[in-house]
Formats: sequence, C-alpha cells, structure tokens
Amino acid sequence: MAVTRIDKSQLKIGMFVEAIEGAWQDSPTLGRRFTIRSGHEIDMIRNSNVSAVFINTALGRSITSADHPSRAGNIGTASKHEKLQTSRKIQAQAAEARSLIEDVFEGRILKAEAFTPLVEDVARTMEENPSLYIGMSRMRSRDNATFVHSLAVAALLLHFGRSMHMDDESVEQLCMAGILHDIGKLTISKEVLQKQGPLSAAERDLMEQHPQRGYDLLSTHAKMPQLVLDICRSHHERPDGKGYPDKLKGAEIGTEVRMSTICDVFDALTSARPYKKGWSSQQALSWMMSREDQFDKALLWQFILSLDPEMTKGIL
Repeated sequence: MAVTRIDKSQLKIGMFVEAIEGAWQDSPTLGRRFTIRSGHEIDMIRNSNVSAVFINTALGRSITSADHPSRAGNIGTASKHEKLQTSRKIQAQAAEARSLIEDVFEGRILKAEAFTPLVEDVARTMEENPSLYIGMSRMRSRDNATFVHSLAVAALLLHFGRSMHMDDESVEQLCMAGILHDIGKLTISKEVLQKQGPLSAAERDLMEQHPQRGYDLLSTHAKMPQLVLDICRSHHERPDGKGYPDKLKGAEIGTEVRMSTICDVFDALTSARPYKKGWSSQQALSWMMSREDQFDKALLWQFILSLDPEMTKGIL
C-alpha cells in the first residue's frame, strides 16, 4: 500500500484519504476512508484542526513535485503538458460520445452497459482535472458542438451526483443522461441548429421540439433507464412552469431533472458560440443565481459548493 503523508493544504480532488492526523471526527457523509470528490470536501478538512493527511496513491491521485501547497486545488495547478494530455483525452471521449449517440439515433440495439466504459473514463478525467470540462467549448467545431456539449453536461452531472453522495448506479445513469439529453437535436436541420444569431419564431418552435423528439427516440429502446428518459424530455422545464415541453412546475420536476437543467445551462453559458464569447464561471453562476424561479436555488447552491473555489470567487 503506497501511503504518503501530506499537508492538508496539498489536498486535491481525486486523492484517496487513508487516514487523518489531528483532531478529526469521522464524517457521516465521507466515512473513515474516502476519495476527495469536491472542493467542498477539501474545505471541510482544511478548515478543521487536522494537521496532516495520509493519502493512498495506489487508490487515488498522488502529489507531484510540480505541486505547491499554496496552489493545491486551484484551476491552474495542472501544467501545460497535463492540460494538453487531458484535452486530448476529452476529444477522444467526445468522439466516443458521438459514436454512442449516433448508434442510439440510428436505432441500433444498445444496452445501458455500453456507456459504462465512457462513464468510467469521464469519472477518472473529472477527478484528475475537473476544470478542463469547464469552457471546453473552445475545442468545439460547429459540427461537433452538440456532442461536446453533451459530454460536458455528462461530466458535470457525474460530478454533481457524486458531490451529493448519490449511489454509483444513479451517478452512472446521470452521466448517461447527460450524454443523451440532446439527442433530439439530431432531428433538426443544421441550418437551424448552427444558425448564427437569433432564431425566428418558427425556428424557435422547431428547436423546442427537441426534448420530445429525443424522448420519443429513446423510448424505442426497451431497456433505456427511466432517469435517462426523464432528463431527456424535461431538462428544459422550470420550477416556475415556464419551461417546455410540458410546462411542469414545482414538485412535478424530479431532483435529477433539476440537476440536469443546472448543468445544461451552466455549460451553455460558459461555452463560446459563433456569435458570442463564453462567460466565465463566476459570470454564469451569478446570472443563474439572479434568475428568480428558473432554477432550484437549493440545488444551485449545492452545485456551486461542488465546484473548485477558484471558479466561485465572488459568489460564496
């Protein structure tokens, strides 16, 4: 067992905590041995009277010579080489997501298990460098935008679900739902889907059909998980009843669907488009917090707390 003692300031997402030195009471949510899943968990330990942490590098991320205590956990800790490697990995994942989405779209028989290798790969990448999924739109071509957006939403949902301590099956289905949530857009012409600038009323009506179209398509697959179907159909619903396609409101919208809406909008706002620059994480989150009744505010706060503190400066 490869156990290393580190200062608590050096903790990073993805590290496996084998033991804690100092005044620490086992957390009912984290347990005695656990993997660091979010910036919130890091803050819990840093703000405690813990003096040091023992990490198991055989089960989780290790600390490298390039790491420095004052920079631990920040967005910029990864070297240029590490970022390039992770970006290439994300590109490969986007290609795999595209293949899976097209298999479903074209009616090929597909089991939920087909998504497991991609989900596991996304999980590992998210633990290594979660910030690279934020604003990953910079890598998007117009033809690939839907697939990379779907991958980003999948990664965010996986991270969000883990931060809320959901069971592994639910987290896997959340990630799968993220990959497939916009599949209905493949039925819409590229002229409308890739249009630069505002849509006409008729074009907007057409675009707003994509959740129903996606739901109808996924429903033809006998073993499609209900959670995936619900998120595909309802990720544009709003607690105030002003969403679509069913104008659901309040408790009619499930928790996982509300989570998907937050991740979907956050990625859309931080993504570059041909006609707009992507917002920073702080700008996106501030705008989302200012929207009365568009999002579940309690869940939105949970999402904010799950992100790296550098991404939420000025919010918390």
